Amino acid sequence: MEFRQIVYFLEISESGTFQKAASRLGLTQPALSKQIYLLEKELGVSVLERGGRAVRLTHEGERFYQYSVRMKELWEEIQDDFSKENELTGNYSISAGGTVSAWILPQILKEILKKRPGLSLSVREGDAGETKDAVLKGEVDLGILTGPISEPSLNVLEFLSDRIFPVAAKDHPIFLKNKIRIDELKKQSFVLFHPGSALRKAVEKKIKSFSKEFGSKIAMELRSVESVIKSLEAGLGIGFLSEYSISPKLKKIKFEDWNVERKFYLCYRKKSGPGLALLAEEILRSTKEWGSERSPSSL
Repeated sequence: MEFRQIVYFLEISESGTFQKAASRLGLTQPALSKQIYLLEKELGVSVLERGGRAVRLTHEGERFYQYSVRMKELWEEIQDDFSKENELTGNYSISAGGTVSAWILPQILKEILKKRPGLSLSVREGDAGETKDAVLKGEVDLGILTGPISEPSLNVLEFLSDRIFPVAAKDHPIFLKNKIRIDELKKQSFVLFHPGSALRKAVEKKIKSFSKEFGSKIAMELRSVESVIKSLEAGLGIGFLSEYSISPKLKKIKFEDWNVERKFYLCYRKKSGPGLALLAEEILRSTKEWGSERSPSSL
């Protein structure tokens, strides 16, 4: 027995004729008649009494009609229940670094939450290592961190590209020079992120290409993006920030040979429910829309 045969039987029972039922179902009458014949053959009884144009239910047909209604209702309930698996609702947690959690995610999640009233999100800050460990241990549902990420148990998707610039307060003495050479950074004091941060590692790699280290010129080492920005705005030194987090009080120091880029990746456990995959897709889609509408300098 096929479920469509139950649907066909119910349509005939409710419309009263094969002609009306066939029209509503988009079938020819012979095709509809054949399916009912196969249904009756499998049941071993006649469910319809044919006489002229109209049809009536037999005694067995009356009984089968009750079962058919219940089966259709149950099937609709199953479809409704499983369709909810594809709806983006529930509570999810995200871990990301300071730049993403403070300057990028609020813009993106704001739009997602507007469209998804049944969705609740919590965001916690952590560096790349902390974020990856939290995802692997199941402490958070989704992580956003710099790559590369080589974990067979994780789905990894490209999230966003970022450029890192040397910056300082607009009244910093370095801007008094007409032309600034990159090796002049060796003479400056620095306000940096803590040594374990992904941004710090990317900057150190570039710095080491023309100088062994920052040396004793490190004035401060901080963990939060906000702390670094405030210290730079106060004129405590030169720092390095994502293009997305440069405040209006700070100015980029432009060097001809400065080019530091990194990529953020979104990751989640492969053995996760469909809701998490939907959330990842929604975040990536919203990020793409946000990136096309807004330039980093406007943030």
